[in-house]
Amino acid sequence: MTIRRGEPWGTAAPLPHGSPFASSNSELRREITAQRGGFGQPAPIGVTGGDLWQVVGAPGGGTRRLHSDQAHTAPIDLIRVTADGNHLWACVGVIARNSWWRGPVVAVMNADLAGAWRVAPAAHPNDGRLHVLETGLNGPSLSLRERMLARRRLRLGTHIPHPSISVRRVADAEYRFERPMALWLDGERVGRCRELSVAVVPDGAEIVF
Repeated sequence: MTIRRGEPWGTAAPLPHGSPFASSNSELRREITAQRGGFGQPAPIGVTGGDLWQVVGAPGGGTRRLHSDQAHTAPIDLIRVTADGNHLWACVGVIARNSWWRGPVVAVMNADLAGAWRVAPAAHPNDGRLHVLETGLNGPSLSLRERMLARRRLRLGTHIPHPSISVRRVADAEYRFERPMALWLDGERVGRCRELSVAVVPDGAEIVF
């Protein structure tokens, strides 16, 4: 069940022995993709690195902590992605752009962090919504000077609010770009696409940290 404001997220519970763990975004996404595709057994996934691990406070202790009474188990939402007909999964965020410095940029976030950047400061990985930020798509575009300033402010999440950055919370979204856009899932470039659709899958997986 997705989190409600003021309620605790998840429960104190260790990672069951034999369950997978991930030390990076790419490892977590691969495990999620396997489970959602029926190639892996649905199971909680321990996280010892990556953006979601940073979101939950970057707890130390590695795999030893995951099997201890210090571990915490919580549900997370997932992002179902369809790019030019190809079905993919993301846990943290989806970014479509050809350049940070010009042209449209779309960021669809399930959590606030993307690497060192707080792209969507209000996002929570289990709030049942996607936090979508856009510039230069169907509205004003950031100028080069504004993009340089926004890039510096991304570490603190102070790039928004801004009149040239659209921010919304949605369950799903669809795009058709004028020309193919490079596509990143959880920080990993996966190709290019002209048509993109994203949808939140509430409580799509469980992590242990």
